[in-house]
Amino acid sequence: MNEPTLARLQQLMTVREEAEGLLGYGETRGFTPAADWLDGGAHLTLLLDVPAVEAQSLEMEEDGDRLTVAGVRTSLPPGAGRLLQSERRAGAFSRTLVFPEPVVPGSGEASLEAGVLRVRFTKLHPTIDAACHELDTEDEKETEGEQR
Repeated sequence: MNEPTLARLQQLMTVREEAEGLLGYGETRGFTPAADWLDGGAHLTLLLDVPAVEAQSLEMEEDGDRLTVAGVRTSLPPGAGRLLQSERRAGAFSRTLVFPEPVVPGSGEASLEAGVLRVRFTKLHPTIDAACHELDTEDEKETEGEQR
């Protein structure tokens, strides 16, 4: 699939997950975490917003060109007090993302910091920086020498 098609497919999947969450259908009942993909040349990095989610509740599964991240966000931390008003969604979530580029299977390394899950994958085909640099010619070197 080409990049615009993958991007549109991801948007449609997100809308579907949000609709299912609002209606109470399917696995997605809590919230849909926002996601960003970063291209780091030899690596792809997923950033997934999962505030108030404990690391031990997170699960990840690779399946071909897809990654599924699931977990649970509780509404109140233990000993937080009596809930008077609640606007933050809580509960189980599951988000399936399509890798924007092929990755080496099983290469994901995850960390959770400040409510952001960061998963770094090794790309199957690293991006090469092909910046062009002009080479100095003998004439240019002579001209520079005369100007000094």
